[in-house]
Amino acid sequence: MVFTIVMFVLIILLVLFVWAVKPRKRRDTRRFEKKAYAHRGLFDNENGIPENSLSAFKRARIHQYGVELDVQLTKDGKVVVFHDDTLNRMCGVDGHVYDYTYVQLRQFRLLKTDERIPLFTDVLDVLDGATIICEIKVPGGTSAAAICEAAAPMIDGYKGDICVESFDPRAVQWFKKNRPELVRGQLSMNFMKDHAGQPLLTCFAMSHLLVNVLGRPDFIAYGVDWGASLGFRVCRSLYRPMLAAWTVTSQDQQDQLVKVFDAIIFDHYFAK
Repeated sequence: MVFTIVMFVLIILLVLFVWAVKPRKRRDTRRFEKKAYAHRGLFDNENGIPENSLSAFKRARIHQYGVELDVQLTKDGKVVVFHDDTLNRMCGVDGHVYDYTYVQLRQFRLLKTDERIPLFTDVLDVLDGATIICEIKVPGGTSAAAICEAAAPMIDGYKGDICVESFDPRAVQWFKKNRPELVRGQLSMNFMKDHAGQPLLTCFAMSHLLVNVLGRPDFIAYGVDWGASLGFRVCRSLYRPMLAAWTVTSQDQQDQLVKVFDAIIFDHYFAK
């Protein structure tokens, strides 16, 4: 009797697991596949071309790459392109993007160059039709809805192919509800190997893509340096969504990953 109950519970948990990791029903994502996306632009931090700068995006477009970039909100609600949670590494000042107005942020330089944190609209103008993966950043304590609502009209107006992705499943869910026609992706990695200060349950749900139940993404962008989780393998095998690998750092690594992934997000080399 006990064995029967245990087996029944295990079967129910397995069914729920498979249901939770399910992405959106497969639709045509071919325009985003078989592409190499320059991570934060085709940057070269050591030689005066900072990541997520206009010069890095111009360089990526010249070399005909797709681009992966990051957007977040300033204190006064402007959408800017910037990756980090804090300004320390890139600008040498304390605080977060959301602590400053856009005018205040314009005072800072990226890695001591003449480049500044750009507006999302300026980046879209520079990319001028290049294929874009736009990561929606939701720093701790900020509103997922706020950045989604601010960025969506700019995304709507872009004349090239553009899709969105986020680590935060609330952002993916927002686009599911409000821009269902837009291709959306769930960003993740094997957080069980690096908790990064997150609660264990959150790390488990993110690592195994259980958060797919919220956003039902079209594609999965998964960190290749952390090892694939069971949830990722189940999602890939059963549902076969578009898969993007991040961050690829060599041609040899790319050559191996394209056997599994449909697109690669790269930096520190020129992808073929």
